[in-house]
Amino acid sequence: MSVKEKKNNGGFSLVELIVVIAISVVLIGAATISIRSVMGVEVKQCARNIESIINKTRVTTMGKDSAVLEIYKDASDGAYYYKTTITTINGTVSDTGKIGKSRIDVYYSMNDDYSGKTQLNVSDSIELQFDRSSGAQKPDTNGKYCSRIWVQKNSTEKVITIYKETGKVVCE
Repeated sequence: MSVKEKKNNGGFSLVELIVVIAISVVLIGAATISIRSVMGVEVKQCARNIESIINKTRVTTMGKDSAVLEIYKDASDGAYYYKTTITTINGTVSDTGKIGKSRIDVYYSMNDDYSGKTQLNVSDSIELQFDRSSGAQKPDTNGKYCSRIWVQKNSTEKVITIYKETGKVVCE
């Protein structure tokens, strides 16, 4: 064996270690961003579904029919659903559908100042109806107006604001 062959100890150089650490940091960062965006998709989708069904109920009411929307959490699977009861000249029709998975949380406020954030549980529901002529929100059976709905999971949150005077729905 020559002298040169004995000096080769098979270790890593400082440059190789820095490159490996840099690549690891980039991969971990990309994975973290991907996980956060996947978790945010459920929240965004649920918020869009709620906004859409509220607008659909409002438009239906401003037409020939009257509609009442109920948003609730189902006891069997913990997911969030809606039920729209539409009263036409021919009778009453109900439409139901799923709007959110059980892995998210939905909160609502029945106060004009958006205080009193209450989690939507199996035992209660959000009831919305609108005025036929103006599109303004009508009070529920307890005389209250739902002013805001929050959809959240971990640090991701979407806020749906309902303006009772106009019935306008804004998702932020």
